[in-house]
Amino acid sequence: MSGRYVPLGSNYEMTTIEERSVATSSADEYSLSGLSDDTHPSSAKIDKNGHITEVAEIAEVSDVGPQKKRGFTWAKLLWDSADKSPAEKRLLLKLDWFLLSSVMLGYFIKTLNQMNINTAYINGMKEEFQLNGSQLNYLQTLWTVGYIVGQIPSNQILQRTSARYYLGCLELVWMALTFLTLTCNNIHSLYALRFFVGLTESGFFPGVEYLLGSWYNRDELTKRSSLFALSGVAAGMVTGYLQAAILHGLEHTSIASWKWLFVFDGIISFPVALYTMLVNPNTPETTTSWYLTAEDVAIARERRRRVGDLEHKKEPIRNVLKRTFSTWHIYVFPLVFLCYNNTCSANSQPTMISWLKSEGYTPTEYNVYPTAVAGAGIGVTLILAVVSDAFNGLNWPFVAAYFAIQIVGSALLSYWNISNGAKWFAYFAVGVPTAWGQPMIFSWLNRSLYHDYQKRNLVVSITNTLAYVTGAWVPILVWNAKDMPRYQIGFTYNACLAAAGLVLTGIATFLWKRDGRKVLAVKEV
Repeated sequence: MSGRYVPLGSNYEMTTIEERSVATSSADEYSLSGLSDDTHPSSAKIDKNGHITEVAEIAEVSDVGPQKKRGFTWAKLLWDSADKSPAEKRLLLKLDWFLLSSVMLGYFIKTLNQMNINTAYINGMKEEFQLNGSQLNYLQTLWTVGYIVGQIPSNQILQRTSARYYLGCLELVWMALTFLTLTCNNIHSLYALRFFVGLTESGFFPGVEYLLGSWYNRDELTKRSSLFALSGVAAGMVTGYLQAAILHGLEHTSIASWKWLFVFDGIISFPVALYTMLVNPNTPETTTSWYLTAEDVAIARERRRRVGDLEHKKEPIRNVLKRTFSTWHIYVFPLVFLCYNNTCSANSQPTMISWLKSEGYTPTEYNVYPTAVAGAGIGVTLILAVVSDAFNGLNWPFVAAYFAIQIVGSALLSYWNISNGAKWFAYFAVGVPTAWGQPMIFSWLNRSLYHDYQKRNLVVSITNTLAYVTGAWVPILVWNAKDMPRYQIGFTYNACLAAAGLVLTGIATFLWKRDGRKVLAVKEV
């Protein structure tokens, strides 16, 4: 039997991979020293049945306690794999190239489809269907209802099937539904279509957050989650430029110019769906991906073991529910994300674009100028993600900053009687932070529940779902299109909700640090 040494990184001990058989290259034929002997991390809580109940905080002790000092390098600051072993660098490079690129493309087309409704409303759909203000809200609400209905069941299906084929098939279905927009001759057919689009899109975002949390460690996750989120921000930028190009190049065709938005979205969805089926690796425990070697898989599983993710056994859902509802994560993280998601309406609703239109800007100008907000959000988020991972995945200060800035911008726009320069500032204040809020919250959540993949999957699903429960009906009351462009009720609501989010972030931070102090006390004993 031969052995070879593969260092997983400067903060890990040297680990031996032993080839149990020369005749096969299956990942199951490899083992990393410590996998079979170190069945539980030190100081882990074990219930009477031998089940690990609390490991997340043990894996996260370094977030709140003293850490080992490493030599500083600019390369390490900019990209976290710079100080890792060649074998681990290769694994991360493959994941970044294939997994990350596929989910970014998928989120891009999903968000483009979602944003196109607002853009289409401003650029001809309202006039063609003779809509009033409330009907835009109904379109958004029906999409949200479909999204809510499908989300938790979809993530449970994802956990039990192949992610690559499941997510790829969802992309193909919503591609077909997007093309069907061409056949809509009245608002009622568009209502039905948007419900089913929301239903098929529901499994994508929480499923991807679960997959990212299954592959990346705490000093790697925020950057990847941010890049995933920023692909959606980029889609928000593209929709304005796309509509401007269509108005100039395709306005005299037999198809209404606003419908061309959905044609382009459908066209680019097909190759993205095929790419997802080809390169999505599933999870470390279930992967059969063609580009990962047996050594890659063994290293990936050892990385999960070292953050406390030890048990991948089938068990009744009631056991998972009992563990999930026995800790604070399920009660606090969904409320924090609800406040984030719902305050994003100040940017996702046609607030800035309707104001620019009312000020007499040309169609090209009011479609393109708001993309500067998204561009600024991308730049700021990339910087904050690097800083967060440089501090071993510190997220809560940036979540708190999101809500604080939202309060300022929303309060200014609620008052409204301010200079145009102040309004420009306020629209940037409510728009730019939306780019970093989502990845910071879900990175925080994923890192807090590394040890229990089933609990993590369920909390991710519920966190995302709860936000859309209120999002299904609140916009009809507070973001009514009849209030364009001032939206006084909407911006007042937004400022109050952001204040609640700031308080909840403080509660989550207290509980997270409290857990860390408990673990440090146990280890000292």
